[in-house]
Amino acid sequence: MNKILAISILGLGISGAVLLTSIPPLFDSPIKDGAKMYTAVSAVVCIIFVVSTLVFRRRFDKMQNEKRE
Repeated sequence: MNKILAISILGLGISGAVLLTSIPPLFDSPIKDGAKMYTAVSAVVCIIFVVSTLVFRRRFDKMQNEKRE
């Protein structure tokens, strides 16, 4: 579970960085559709990693609490 959570957090960071770098080309891009698609895919991937990180963290916390009891 630790590895899954760590990979999810790493993926969240990478996809967030890609999303941040994909926003500036939207303003002065000659290929508007490509830039919009790139930004949309980056946003969806980032949201997927956010949700998976939250779910895995809750499961990990429950497992840790059960081990303590």
